[in-house]
Amino acid sequence: MIAIEKRGPASDTGINILLVEDNPADVRMMVEALNVAEIPNRMFVVSDGEEALAFLRRENAFSGVPRPDVIVLDLKLPRKSGHEVLAAVKGDADLCTVPVVVLTSSRAEKDM
Repeated sequence: MIAIEKRGPASDTGINILLVEDNPADVRMMVEALNVAEIPNRMFVVSDGEEALAFLRRENAFSGVPRPDVIVLDLKLPRKSGHEVLAAVKGDADLCTVPVVVLTSSRAEKDM
């Protein structure tokens, strides 16, 4: 897991973002986009679906992490797909209220 922090004014702690993305270039693009938009945030980056679910459930190494205010989810992930992560999140009473933004470069109709 990588934690990237972009603080705003002292009174604004920003939002907690969980970015689930296995492509380092896409991670850099998201960090830059948030910097350009000047959105104060703490971004946590995990690179596969199993790690994402462990983060969200605060298991093992993730026991002290904050609950994300939003999840940015790639669909094509190793170990557990974005579709599986989304289904698990929306099927969990504790997580189903967390907004999920799905990002994909897929042209497949089922992904869109």
